[in-house]
This record gives sequence, structure tokens and C-alpha cells, in this order.
Amino acid sequence: MFTDVRLREVWSHLESGGAQALTLDVFDTLLWRMVPEPVHAFITLGHRLADLGQLPSGVTPGEFARLRVFAEHKARLHSHEVRGTHEVRLDEIWQVLVPALPGAGSIGDLMDVELAVERDLCRADLAVVELAELAMTKLGLPVYLLSDTYFSAAQLERLLSRPELAGVPFTQIFTSSDSGISKSDGLFRHMLAASNLQPSRVVHLGDHPVADVESAREHGLVAIHYPKYSGSLKATIELEGLLTGPGDDTPLDAANGDYGMTALRARSLHRADAAAVPPGLRRYWESGATVFGPVFTGFADWAVERTGDHGADHIYCLMREGDFLSRLIADPGADAGVTTSTLWASRQVCALANVFEGSPEELRGFLVRRHAPSVGQLLRQLGVAIDNVAGISSLTDRRLDVPGLLDDTLEALCSDERIRSEIVLTAGRLRDRYVQYLDTQLPDSGRIVLVDLGWGGTIQALLARLLASTGREFDVVGLYMATNAAAGTHRLAGLQIEGYAASGGQPELMANQLMRSPEVLEQLCMPDIGSLVSFDDDGRPVLSIDRTSRTQVAQRTAVQDGILAFQREWLRYRRSETAMPSLSEPGARHASLRTLTRFVSRPTAAEASAFGAWAHDDNFGSDSTEGLLPPELVRRMPYLTPADVEKITMRELYWPAGVAGVANRSLAVISGLAAAAGVPAEEVSPEAAAGPVEVYVDTGTDFVHGQKETAVTRSGRDGMSIVRLRIDGVGVRRVRIDPAGRRGLLRLDWLTISFHLHNAVEPYKVTVTSLDDLAGQQIALVGVRLLQANLLEIVGDDPQIIYTIDFTSQPTLGGTYAIEVEMAFGWLGIRADPLQVRTAGVARTGLPVRAARKIRRELGGLR
Repeated sequence: MFTDVRLREVWSHLESGGAQALTLDVFDTLLWRMVPEPVHAFITLGHRLADLGQLPSGVTPGEFARLRVFAEHKARLHSHEVRGTHEVRLDEIWQVLVPALPGAGSIGDLMDVELAVERDLCRADLAVVELAELAMTKLGLPVYLLSDTYFSAAQLERLLSRPELAGVPFTQIFTSSDSGISKSDGLFRHMLAASNLQPSRVVHLGDHPVADVESAREHGLVAIHYPKYSGSLKATIELEGLLTGPGDDTPLDAANGDYGMTALRARSLHRADAAAVPPGLRRYWESGATVFGPVFTGFADWAVERTGDHGADHIYCLMREGDFLSRLIADPGADAGVTTSTLWASRQVCALANVFEGSPEELRGFLVRRHAPSVGQLLRQLGVAIDNVAGISSLTDRRLDVPGLLDDTLEALCSDERIRSEIVLTAGRLRDRYVQYLDTQLPDSGRIVLVDLGWGGTIQALLARLLASTGREFDVVGLYMATNAAAGTHRLAGLQIEGYAASGGQPELMANQLMRSPEVLEQLCMPDIGSLVSFDDDGRPVLSIDRTSRTQVAQRTAVQDGILAFQREWLRYRRSETAMPSLSEPGARHASLRTLTRFVSRPTAAEASAFGAWAHDDNFGSDSTEGLLPPELVRRMPYLTPADVEKITMRELYWPAGVAGVANRSLAVISGLAAAAGVPAEEVSPEAAAGPVEVYVDTGTDFVHGQKETAVTRSGRDGMSIVRLRIDGVGVRRVRIDPAGRRGLLRLDWLTISFHLHNAVEPYKVTVTSLDDLAGQQIALVGVRLLQANLLEIVGDDPQIIYTIDFTSQPTLGGTYAIEVEMAFGWLGIRADPLQVRTAGVARTGLPVRAARKIRRELGGLR
């Protein structure tokens, strides 16, 4: 009967036959506000007064909101001194406030403005209204209202005079301001006496655990809790900065607050479909409802509205994300007369279909992706047999980011007329099949609207070029959740590309954070099928293998269900008699970006653990997948600073903040806050006392004449540091690391030297965690004294760790073209005099014996 499971308990008590009446709390029960907290309404009130010219020029809306809070506090203290109660009336508050607002107007006029603002911000809880209506009409029970408020009963009637409540004649309203007593102090007793009701036969519903639950039960009533927050919602709201203030910097819209998102998120968590979610999937469902639900709901509303603005009545949602997006858009679209369908498109297919001449320029466009493919992958996607390309077959597994390899490969492909023709023929066959498919999906001509997540508009640009090249006249409009700065290139070419939360990489600070790690958004929209790789002769899509685990599929489905549950709650209120503000407004769009950015850049540890376990596919003709939280990156996180995190490339790690959220929460918070504030990462990343680390390579002469790279070392958590350097090393024989620039103790946690080889996909790695067996590890120490297996004393001003390649046991390292060095360590600076440990006999007159023994143990028993 009820979508809210909490009300089923209330109805069970009422329907049992023993109830005499239903009593309801007003605020956050019968009515909810479109602001997170009641005091935030004063910000809107301040803006309204400013618009009416009733706010002094020297007072900002945020300052007014603070004054309003202080005035209420002062009025309550005065009431307690005079009447022995903290309860006050609205006019008493304004009497305290008016002296701070010279020329604002009479108290009566100002109170009218506050009531008008409250009425605009309030919405009736439709589920509670349904409960009250059924109690009256079906059971014949009276319904009373009780509220701890500075509003009088008459003033509350003004707030309750709204279409949704027109058929609900409440029996009587009791307020603490009228009676001078709160619920905890006797308002329940006052109500029972006035209504002649038996306490045990009265059912009360309210949000406050003390005033509405404990106090009601103390007075003998049956009390049901209707909490405002539940689960992790309050923590989420707090992380989004919505529980601050009130003030001018509180991130709320001047007129519409948070667009009701806090209240609706809370209500969606108590829907019947939420209660049916298995415990193991609950977190994913809740994240869908409370984090992504408002964002995707706003995006769907905006896409429908913008489609109408463009004069269209149909939306094509690009697959694979289009499967979910089309379901998301279906309901708001139906309200506006806009229909949806899915359309298959992928960067791989669209790029290959746009190859007409087989030129290097066309093929370079085919390589725009996050990870450089291997030579073999490129040839397979171009339809070229590897054995047909002279000199290439031995390079099959090499990635095209090897210096010079891409140019050599393209030259080999495009300079051979036979191979180039083969590529053009393959592209032509695909193009014909794709166009055959498009002809079954698109109209003959006109404007078509594409909807996708985003980011650079590449698929839209390629699709528009393909349609134009085959003589089809279309005006292609792209509507996206967010677009990055790269979309500007396509806009300059005449394409219509729009973003909801971010457009063209603006606003820059938040958009940059989102665009660094959008993979979670992509994955939560995916269906359980692979990406598009081609079309068959009948124009049907050919898909890659979907390797997503069944666990991730279930979790992803839970997220999507949560999003759709929130949307249903939103649509319920948007379709009610009191209109909801449009989520296409700038304030709603900015709030959506803030929500997404917070999740991506400052996830909680629980969010990072839950979503970081997901695998991400390459989505460009590759069957490979990789986790968002690689174990080796989790190991590094305690050593990193925000500056180190900023240097991690997309190829290495999709979601740095997610890894930090799991392994180094403070790093995630500091990095996210610094980025949001526009503070350079280096400013919150102190340099380590050890000084810079230098790496040299000897390619046959000596270290002096070889390549050299230097890194500024920064100090992470607990003084730990990590340095990572890449250096060209063709023909390398030795690698030298200078680990510090001053005297001290260095605890070497690990040293990894990665040799990038011409004929290997992955580098050859040498990892050192112990220096006990120096000869066996081909390592020499200069200016360094070994105290323990991984504890070094820097005794000179030019310390060196030298690794010499043994070409007898490591012949493959002769094909090295680059070297990466990663060193993780802890550092303690010491004085320049020699490091010594006192003997046991001396310790009696110097260090305590126990302290001396402890030092000896830590230094490996050095005598």
C-alpha cells in the first residue's frame, strides 16, 4: 500500500482497530524543506529580502542568516528568563532581529516574507499525506498535528494551505509557541487533555528521536520514528559541504536551496524496493540512490528539455551506456512527449569506418585512446594479417608508445600499396555495413539528438563525418553528462555539443578532477555485453566478449536500481500539484558536478573499497580488463604526497583517489581539497629532508657522460617517501641511484628497476628489498654503510647504489631502451659525527641499559 516501508508499521497500528487517533509532527515529517537543514532557509530568506530591497546594503544574505540564528537564540534565552521556557514566537525573534536591519520594514511585513519563503521551500510529504487521508477516510480517525516551532498554529495553516493537503482536514494543530511548552516538556500531555484521547490508543509519527519518540512513549503514546537521515546519507551530505553554515559560502542555490535533493535522498532510502535489496548489495543500491541518483535524474530531465529546445522529439542513446540511459530517460521523456531508442556506436568502429585513403593521418585518428595498443592489436583492428607486413611480425607484442615505433609502423603500413589498399578495403566493408545499420535506425534526414556520458565528443564527430561522407544530411546534436576541453575542437568545427554537469571542461577546477577518473561512471552505466567491434553482412552488431564478473554485474545492477528508485521519487514530486524547480537550472547542474567531483576525488574508504574492486575494460577492441585499484598502487599510497598522486598517469591508474581512499585516507582528502581550491599539489607536498634523488645510466663510457634525471623527493605519511624516475637507456650497462643529498639513516623498503625492452610488452623488473647479499644482487654501495638488511647509514656526501647488468644471466636486457627506477624509503637525518652505540658498561653512566639494548637491536646488534 505504501512506497515507504516505515508507514506500513504506522498503518498496521492504526488498522488493528485499537487506535483512536493519529498525530503527526510537521517539519521533516508532514512537510519537508528544499534545504538540508532548517537554518539554511534563512539564506533564501536573506536573498528574498535583498531582492525586495528590505536588506540593508551592508548585510549579505549569508550574514543575515547568521543574524537570524543569533536572534532566535537570544530570544529563547530571554523567554527562559522571563517565562521559564525556551519556547518563543516568530514575532519575538523578529523583535530581537529588527535593530540589526534598519529600514527593512515593519515586523509584520518581515514575518510575512519569512512565511512566504518557508511556504515556497516546503513540500508536503506525499507518503505521509496518503497515510493521513487513509486514516481519515478509511478508518474515520482524527489526525492531529504537533510541532516544536516558533510558528503559531495559524501560521502553520498558511504553510499547510497547499493543493496536496486540500483534502486533509486536520482536527487541530498544537504548537510549542502557542502553548509555551515543547513536546518533551508536556505538549503531548496538553494535546491529550484537549482532545480527550487515551494515550495508549494514539499513534504518533515524527522525525526527532527524543521529542517525537522518547517523549511520546513517556506520555504513553505509540511512537514510530520517521528519521530524516539513515545509512551513510548524513556523511555523504556532510562531505558535499551541505551541512555547513548558514553563510554566503554554503553551496546552495539562492532560491531553490539543494532542490530538495537531501529530503528526497532520505525518502528514497526507505522505499519498499530498497528494503528488498540483499544485504551484500545494499551499499551499492544506496550509492545509486544517494550519490548518483540526483545527478542522473537531473541529466535525464535536462536531456529531455534540451531535446525539445532543439525541436526534436526523439533521443538516440549511444550504446553501451545507452542501454541504461534510455531506461533513465524513458519516464521524463514520456511526460514531455520525447521517445528514446538505443544506437550502436563505438570509437573503434566509427574510427575505422572513417578511413577512406589509409593515410597516416587517418590511422593516427584511429589511435586516440587511453592506452597505446600493441602493434598486433592495431593490425588486427585494421584487418591486416601480421605476416603480410615485412619486418613487423617480430614486433607484434610491442606497444606503440615505444619511441619511434608508431611512426615506423604507420610508415610500413601506408607505404606498401598492397597493405594500404587492404586497410581501405576493410574500412569500406565496415562502412557499408555500418551505414546499412544506421539506415534502419535513423530518419532520412534532419536533426538527430545523441545522448551519452561524454567526454570529448569523439564518437559524435566521427559519426557526423561518416554520415556526411555518404551523402546523408543530418544535423547531429550531442547531449552529454559532461564534456572536457577536447570537445571545444569539435565545437569549432561546427558540431553542437553540450554538457550537463560540465561543458567544455568548465568549470575548470571541478571538471578537471572529474575527467581524471570518470571510469566508475562509465562502469555503472554498462550493460552485461561487450563493446562494439564490427557489423556482420546483415548489418547486425558484432560485440566483443564481456568479461565482467557476475559479482560486479550484480553490484552494478544494484547501483542502477538505486538511481532509478531515486528518479521515481523525484518524478512523484515533480508530477504533484506543487511544481518542483527544474533540474536544468545552473544551480542544479553545478550541484551535480559537485556531487560527482566529491565522489571521484574524495571517496570515503567504504566507497573506494566497494567501487575500487570493479574491473574496467579497455572499450576499444580489446578484451582485457583491469581493476580500478591495482595492488601495487595500493602498496605505494602510504608513501605518496598530493604532488606524487598528480603525476600518476591514466595508463598506470584509473582512480588515484580511490586507491588513496583505501590505503591513505588523509592523502585522498588533502589531494581532493587542494584540487577543489585550486591550490597546486606541490604546496601541500613538503619536500623530504633527504634532498633530491638522482639516477644515472652508464651506456658504455661512464656515469658522468651518460643520461641523468633528478627528482625532488617529497615526504608522505609518517615521513615516508617514494621517488619514480624514467630515463632513456639504450645500451645501458649500469644504473646508479644517488638516494640522498645529506648524511642520515635510510630505511630502504624497496628498490625496483624496470627495464623497458624493444621486444617485450611488459618491462623486465628487478626488485630489491634486502641488501645482505650484495654480490648476488649485482649491487655495489658507495658512501653508504649497511647496518641491517634494509637500513643504510649515509656516511659520505655522494652516496651511490649501483646496479650492474649481468648480460650472461640477463641477455634480454641488451634490448633496453628506457629504465624506470622506483625507490620507497624512510629517512632520518643525523649529525655528522660517526654513528656509534655505547657499550653495556658505559651505558650505566650514560644511556640506561634497556635503552642501549634497544638501540643495539634496532641496529642489528652493532657493537
